[in-house]
Amino acid sequence: MAIFPQSKYHDPRTFKMTPAMIRARKPFFWRNAATFAVLSTITVSVYFYTYSFLGQDTFDDVPIPPISDAELAKLKQEYESSKQAKN
Repeated sequence: MAIFPQSKYHDPRTFKMTPAMIRARKPFFWRNAATFAVLSTITVSVYFYTYSFLGQDTFDDVPIPPISDAELAKLKQEYESSKQAKN
């Protein structure tokens, strides 16, 4: 017993679409292709714009908190010790 009932629009042996399924889908092919092209273009455009915009940003407006020389030396020592521990 199958979990899902057998579709009458697919051949049970090869799982290919039957001629009825091909005929039913034919009127929608170009409309679906155009919709896919439009949505893909919008998506790619948004990603391209975002990456190009972020590539130009220098992040000068982000404040960097000041650090004392003692804290900097401590951080360098921790970094070097963790680097040596990995090797």
